Amino acid sequence: MAFLEHLEELRWTLVWIAVATALGTGVAWYFSSDLLAFLSTDLNKILETALGAGQSFDLHVFEVAEAFTTRLKVALLTGFLIALPFNIFKVWQFVSPGLFKREKRMAGPLVLLSIVLFYCGVLFAYLIMVKLTVAFLFRLKPPEVVATIRIGSYVSFVTKFCITFGLVFQLPLVQAVLSWMGLVSTKTLMHAWRFALVGVLVISALLTPPDIISQVLLTVPVLGLYWVGILLAKVFERKRQREAADSPAAGTGAAKPDE
Repeated sequence: MAFLEHLEELRWTLVWIAVATALGTGVAWYFSSDLLAFLSTDLNKILETALGAGQSFDLHVFEVAEAFTTRLKVALLTGFLIALPFNIFKVWQFVSPGLFKREKRMAGPLVLLSIVLFYCGVLFAYLIMVKLTVAFLFRLKPPEVVATIRIGSYVSFVTKFCITFGLVFQLPLVQAVLSWMGLVSTKTLMHAWRFALVGVLVISALLTPPDIISQVLLTVPVLGLYWVGILLAKVFERKRQREAADSPAAGTGAAKPDE
């Protein structure tokens, strides 16, 4: 394809992504009130477990447009999650013609794994991390202090956790791809875990709410993912080495476009 044809293909890919996200957001908007009611009910369950029975905290609105903007945030996040598989598929359709057959065989499962890992990160964030963090932070509240929870603030809090963990759960995939491309070795990854720990601490300080507990709660699972990534990278490293040894062009340094 010519350069302008590539631009046209990219334009239509972006259009399809925008349409899918808009449709997903529209569907999510219809259920946004139910989703906010679920967040409110679930918050009360979290706090009742953490502080004991009889504790009740409602979500409040402090600005005229806050109810609308919060529903829109919830709809956008949910619509993005609904449309994610289709959007990734459209990106794959745009990129795949430029890949070799062996690269397509490897990249296809990696794309599916990326989607699964993102959803796992979102579920892990909400079902575990959000509940642990909220419960811990409210246990620090003095009894004489009355808590008034702003709905927009709480939704932003949950959204930040979900998106952050969805992206963080891509770490093993990144390590596997780098190993597959021959850019890093598993030996290098194993020796660099201390530097990875420092990097994770810095990133967690930037992405999580400003409290040490949230940062620690993010750091521990990320380090676990880092070691999972090392195991996955080892698998891809061995596969790459076998392909290099079995390739008929290994002795000449040439590669056939259809391999």
